[in-house]
Amino acid sequence: MNDIEDEEKVVSAWHKAFKTGTDYDLWGQPVEAIDDYKRLSKQLQKFSSPDSSTFTDEQKRILGKIALCLELRCKALQNPDSAEGISLDDLKKIEATLKNLFKQRSKDFPVDVLAAQIESQNKHPDNQLPDLDNEEERQPLRERGSLLPEPISFSGKPVLSIRILKIGLKDAKQYIDPYMSVYVKDNLGADLTTRQDTPVANCKEDTYVVFNIDVHIQKTIDSLPPGYAIFFEFKHYKPKKGSVSTRCWAFMESDEIKEGSAVLELYKKPANYKRKNLQLLTVKPLYLHLKLSIHS
Repeated sequence: MNDIEDEEKVVSAWHKAFKTGTDYDLWGQPVEAIDDYKRLSKQLQKFSSPDSSTFTDEQKRILGKIALCLELRCKALQNPDSAEGISLDDLKKIEATLKNLFKQRSKDFPVDVLAAQIESQNKHPDNQLPDLDNEEERQPLRERGSLLPEPISFSGKPVLSIRILKIGLKDAKQYIDPYMSVYVKDNLGADLTTRQDTPVANCKEDTYVVFNIDVHIQKTIDSLPPGYAIFFEFKHYKPKKGSVSTRCWAFMESDEIKEGSAVLELYKKPANYKRKNLQLLTVKPLYLHLKLSIHS
């Protein structure tokens, strides 16, 4: 499958999710509609960011506008007695634009997004749109991490979510702002998805740093090439050096991925993405504990 086919399938999945959300909205189920709108909005924001190379700049502008309209519709559903946000009729005008993304131009966008945003902000000047969890946005990047939302599956293909439960380290309580970086790489060590960092773990129990955080792999399992692996790097802040350091790492190969609990051995840094000449961190029974969930 080439990149164009991948992009078309992603857009098709977005369109399906958009239609599901507007159906809930039409049927008078605001809670379900808001959940679907916010989930889709975060996906579109991710792919409309300057760091994304999947779509053209013109397509990114359109995706950004659609994401904003979804957030504005959430505002209207959350405040039904006010004129804030946009109507369902306006939102439904966007459906064809998303469905035919590759043929659209930003200047032909069917809703005056700027006017709607200005009107909403005039009514509530303290609110900035889109509303992306402002409390989190104020936190330092390392504290809040860079986890991505669960991807929208298309054609019922399986998606993998990994709950990082805890990591065992004999000196667990000494680490400052510990977090985990998660990578998906091919058998040559090349990135297959964007790196994700968990928020810092604030819970330490005995010889464990406890996370209990879900990481959603951003490609369906079937779309990943044979021989890929998922890497986990445990990192922490060193105040004397003013920098972040990797303490150890672990990995899970593609043939080990299955539903349920998993326990991974820890290796000495630096991480070797080609998985050769590995050295265990310790002979003590200390591991990275995970729980895997496969769903569509």
